[in-house]
Amino acid sequence: MRYTLIIAFLLTLFQSASATPDYLLRLDSILGQRAAIAAAKEQQLADLRRMLSTEPSDVRRLQLLDELYQAYSNYRYDSAMVYVDSCVSLATELNHLEFFNRASINRASLNARGGHYSEANSELNAIDVGSLSKELRREYHYARYWLYMYWEIYSASPQKKREYRELMMRALDATIEHTEEGIPLYYYLQGERSAYVNRDESRIEEYYTKVIELAPRASKLYASAAYVLTYIHRDDEEWFERWMAEAAYADMAIPLKENKALQELAEHLFRQGDSNNLERATRYITCAMEDALFFQNRLRTIEISQSLPTILKAYNDKIRRQADHILLAMIGLALLAIVLLSALAYIRQRNNLLHRSRNAMIENNKKLRDYQEEIRKQNEQLTAQNRQLTALSHQLIDTNTKRETLAKTYIDLCAKYIDKLRRYQTLVKRKVKAKQADELLGSLTSSRLAEEDATAFLNRFDKAFLELYPSFVADVAHLMRPGEQLTQPSATSLSPELRICALIRLGVKESAEIADLLFYSPQTIYNKRTAIKNKALDRDTFEERLVEIG
Repeated sequence: MRYTLIIAFLLTLFQSASATPDYLLRLDSILGQRAAIAAAKEQQLADLRRMLSTEPSDVRRLQLLDELYQAYSNYRYDSAMVYVDSCVSLATELNHLEFFNRASINRASLNARGGHYSEANSELNAIDVGSLSKELRREYHYARYWLYMYWEIYSASPQKKREYRELMMRALDATIEHTEEGIPLYYYLQGERSAYVNRDESRIEEYYTKVIELAPRASKLYASAAYVLTYIHRDDEEWFERWMAEAAYADMAIPLKENKALQELAEHLFRQGDSNNLERATRYITCAMEDALFFQNRLRTIEISQSLPTILKAYNDKIRRQADHILLAMIGLALLAIVLLSALAYIRQRNNLLHRSRNAMIENNKKLRDYQEEIRKQNEQLTAQNRQLTALSHQLIDTNTKRETLAKTYIDLCAKYIDKLRRYQTLVKRKVKAKQADELLGSLTSSRLAEEDATAFLNRFDKAFLELYPSFVADVAHLMRPGEQLTQPSATSLSPELRICALIRLGVKESAEIADLLFYSPQTIYNKRTAIKNKALDRDTFEERLVEIG
């Protein structure tokens, strides 16, 4: 019976895996490589920063600043803005018109993606188009095209939407005029024109398929073309999933943090109502939120925040149902234990009968002792197995309770920040209507709110971590030299040093990542880590032993 159940379970897993389309399996595979891809990207960025820090030539520094902007532009918004600002400043200082215009166009594009449409428009208006080269004219009109597209999407006025649509089409025509035929961008722009002007689906598919054939798979043009192809055959769900997964795959391979395909694919899988895809949809929407937060795309973060709670609730309901199944299995194990105890009672009764008849069975005395010894060993094995089952049951219950607590903490944080976003929106509307722009700017630049958010986050982190690892502080103390243990401010909170140890225990080992989570500079985190290891019994193996706690 036991082997039959195991075989049935394995067959179920095989059928579930075989039923998953190849394009989703490929996407799952590259999502599993996110850390390695991000590490390679960070290494590329570190190499460029090192070259910039040692480069004596001003012109070469301009080139490196432009390369850093390009590398960060779809990866991290604030860093991209730092390097494009530096490029504008250095080009102004050197009176280098070509780089000044290029950097100004790049900064306008970045502001448009970040939702700062008026700033982007002012930046582009300040550029003397007549002084631009053919390449920069194309980039200039392409930047205007995306600016008006974003402006149209997020505009609430129908009249403004029409105005921005007309301006967008003019910018598109001007971009095509300055783009040579035969390159992937040319076919992408023609596809955009067919989509917005001619609305000829056969031509749209032809142009975007041409982009797919010519552009590298790990490129933004490839990802954008695959994304648009999803909407060609709207009623074909397999077509939609295949090309949306292809677009998300390209986003991950670049890697591109300013993306939308993974979010829409997660929402599509969730709307299908297939419980087998619920875990996948939850994983996808979580990755999309992480990317949006990493890139600091406030508009995408708001969009994902509207879908994330619903998907997480459905996933938690599924986990709860699985917990019910585990409970039923535990009841079955308890019934099995009762049967085993009954068997033990019967064996004990038979043993007593054998003892009473032992004097009459002298010739079989040796065989009887052997039989009793075998029964004793079996009894010990059954007792040990019963203890293991009991311990496993307690572990399952404890794990389920902690999981639900952590899930509730995460959902509470999401709800809190969604509510805070609403209150910010209300404040902005009220101040704008009252024409109190200076007061609004003052309230938005106040550091008090950020400090309150940081305090609230750290308090919740301390509480959740101590619930998961209640003996963590004591375990860390055993790794420290006598008299140099790390102190805990209170029973429900951690000191900064203990928080650093907690994050290392959770797998966050890079000082830069720890600094982002604890609101310190990377140098401060490095100094504190060094100070902690200096207090350890063995500083060389301290962090390895820290990871083994629990």
